[in-house]
Amino acid sequence: MFASQGQIIFQRPGLLLKMLMPILVFFGVNFGLSQIIGRLSNFSYENLACLTCTTLARNSPISLAIATATFPHRPLIALALIIGSLIELPVMVLVSQSLLFLRPQQHL
Repeated sequence: MFASQGQIIFQRPGLLLKMLMPILVFFGVNFGLSQIIGRLSNFSYENLACLTCTTLARNSPISLAIATATFPHRPLIALALIIGSLIELPVMVLVSQSLLFLRPQQHL
């Protein structure tokens, strides 16, 4: 997949910036929804962190794969599949750090 779409990245590097915002919004919305649902469900911090990470990790490849299958003749969607995979790991690192920051402080 990387090799087949690499040419598009080099021909139109501005597309990366154009696609970055919707992908980051996708991750932001999923993060927010999982936090809201977990807190409304009174999840413990551990379960809330698990729900958030699972939601982000499971939804991104599925949504991009559906878009690629639905619009097979749109090379930008295949490119989005690649970019989404590339930024998923750094986003998950940021999410894990955010979850540590948001965890309730325990008093000793």
